[in-house]
Amino acid sequence: MVSNRREELDALRGIAAVVVLLHHVHWMWPPPWVLPDSLLLHTPLRMIATGRAPVLFFFVLSGYVLTLAVQRRKSFRMMDWYWRRTLRLCLPIAAGLLLSLLLYQICRHHPISHQLNPFFWRAQWGQDPTWEDWFEETTLLGDVTGQGYPLDAAVWSLTHEWRISLLLPLAVIWRRVWIPTILVSAIVSMVLIFSGEVAPDVTLGRGVLNGLAATLYFILFFAAGYALAVSGARLPKGRGIRIAAWLAVFAGCSIGRDSVVLVGACALILLVSDPASRSSRLLRGGIWQELGKISYSLYITHLPVFLAVVAWFGLFMPPLEVAGLSVVSAILVATVFFWLVEMPAHRLSQFHRKTIPRPALGGDMSSS
Repeated sequence: MVSNRREELDALRGIAAVVVLLHHVHWMWPPPWVLPDSLLLHTPLRMIATGRAPVLFFFVLSGYVLTLAVQRRKSFRMMDWYWRRTLRLCLPIAAGLLLSLLLYQICRHHPISHQLNPFFWRAQWGQDPTWEDWFEETTLLGDVTGQGYPLDAAVWSLTHEWRISLLLPLAVIWRRVWIPTILVSAIVSMVLIFSGEVAPDVTLGRGVLNGLAATLYFILFFAAGYALAVSGARLPKGRGIRIAAWLAVFAGCSIGRDSVVLVGACALILLVSDPASRSSRLLRGGIWQELGKISYSLYITHLPVFLAVVAWFGLFMPPLEVAGLSVVSAILVATVFFWLVEMPAHRLSQFHRKTIPRPALGGDMSSS
């Protein structure tokens, strides 16, 4: 069977996952060893300083890839979709949070290096995480208690991913309404910001209601990816167009505005969507492809692995060496986690049999 996976998109996912890793490495260690703010806040290195742009890119890419996955099916099974998305997202999350809880119990009595950013430690494992925290984070209900995510801060984005991906089939079934969908999503996002319900740098929000408001805000990013896929958008030919698209990508990486990141993310997807383009060819195969394959496992497990490495080696190793060891350990753990947890969860998600047919979508059945 020929795979429908788009290797260049997997590679982009791997690159974004590495940027998130580097952001959390930067987060662990305070100045003076980090780069100056002039470089970190006004160049593509901003992605490492803030970590927001790659997560927003994940949202746009998810909307794009999931829509392509639905489009290529001749008959759509709605209940099967819900079953698969929940199992594929939630089972690895539950296992990753269990790993975090176990590592915490092992490392809780280790003294922490004074060089570690205290905010990092307080945000992760700093509140003596319990089984109740594990249950709350696993169910993806949001920050119900207003205490954040003591086991894994990365879960905030997966909460939105799960909520919004469950709505995606409804939009794809009515594929002709993609323009109203993107317009309504943009209007909702602007209203939420101007009304003060969400901040421009919102992640999950405090409490259930604020968390749902944040989810409504992030629908715009999924909707943008959905619109690219359903409309069959392609980048027009011409060197000037490609240069403008790369400038948009550069701006999205360098400017701290979600709207600019959104445009840059869409431009990047369009740039690599042409199989004949040089950027698409460069992304096929190699290390980025492998990192893309394990990117979900890497995203789930890297923070507790970082903390464990810091707890065991932070007192007698220089920060740069600890950072390097943290990254290598995170990739190794994610590889094992992918084969032992993520792949079995994927296979388990195939067992659902209930089907609800939908009208044929027609059009270009692109692979993902």
